[in-house]
Amino acid sequence: MLITNDPNRHIRRTGSYTAFLNSTGRVLNDAFIYPMPKTEAEAASTDDPSWIIEVDKNEVASLMKHLKKHKLRAKLNLRALEDGERTVWSSWKDHTEPKWAAYNLESESSSPFSLTSPIAGCVDTRAPGFGSRLVTPGDADLRSHLPDESQVAGSEVGLDSYTVRRILHGVAEGQSEIIRESALPLESNMDMMRGIDFRKGCYVGQELTIRTHHTGVVRKRIVPVQLYAGDQGNVGQGDVPVYDPATEFPLPPSGTNIVKVGGRRGRSAGKFLTGVGNIGLALCRLEMMTDIILTGDGVQYSPGDEFMASWFKDSSNNGEDSAAEGQQSGEVKLKALVPSWTREFILSGGARQSHSSRPAEGEGQRAKGFVEQLEEEEALRRGE
Repeated sequence: MLITNDPNRHIRRTGSYTAFLNSTGRVLNDAFIYPMPKTEAEAASTDDPSWIIEVDKNEVASLMKHLKKHKLRAKLNLRALEDGERTVWSSWKDHTEPKWAAYNLESESSSPFSLTSPIAGCVDTRAPGFGSRLVTPGDADLRSHLPDESQVAGSEVGLDSYTVRRILHGVAEGQSEIIRESALPLESNMDMMRGIDFRKGCYVGQELTIRTHHTGVVRKRIVPVQLYAGDQGNVGQGDVPVYDPATEFPLPPSGTNIVKVGGRRGRSAGKFLTGVGNIGLALCRLEMMTDIILTGDGVQYSPGDEFMASWFKDSSNNGEDSAAEGQQSGEVKLKALVPSWTREFILSGGARQSHSSRPAEGEGQRAKGFVEQLEEEEALRRGE
């Protein structure tokens, strides 16, 4: 299998968050995968499953190439959807008023839609209460597919509102933020986001991922950051950034190194990934930029520490920016903030803790059931 999650688990009737990795365990693409809705005629004519893969729009060609490289059956058909053929929506409740936003880029409960409904979707598990994702045919308004007002209350907002909300929740998305062939799934919080099934069969990139999960320490993770200028005392003390639409800072290019102000030269504390106004996302060394302690190697963090990202024009490149074309030289200070659910997940041992806490009796029953299933399959083969 090519993905980190298991789309065939029988309890699932909806989509799920997942990722494609390369052989060294680096992320190629983050994705959602949904069972393809079928009409009654299609459901009656074939039992073959079909799937919709939602991926960064700029990465469709590279993902298709990756899938075709691993295609082993002639009956497997792959096709990239045309623009306007499907629309992806993100739906959430903001205070008391639900909102949704069109966006083209695991739930254990049954889908609220019938098996023959043209709508696919899932609960977005990347952050608590983050909402749902819906995939509708065509490019029509969401209300045309859900005429029942009780299902679509509230108002439609722009993609900018979704992006701000995503950053505030510490959710990276797409290969401009989860850097292709560089990012690691655990550093990108995919374990916390239920994008990895640690009990499923083999998949490309599994070896490093499972070894790190069971024996390693994830020292870096993507967290939201507050951008600021001047003294750190002006920054709030909460666990999530405060977005001020009236405040804007020059944004570093994606991948810009973060360093400690006055610290040892060349010592990177992380990398800036993306931002809007005065908030952003960054891959941060937790023990350097936050108060989280992962090992007994000594405390590296002090509440008075300040960090900044700076980028410069390269004089050897005719004055052009060495970080990214069109960017100006500059610097901005930033403070890493760890949302409460991220902190709780890390300090509790994360997915590893939840797996190891299962009672031994349950594990024994699971193993017994697996053996019985193998015996039944063997008996069927002998009878053929």
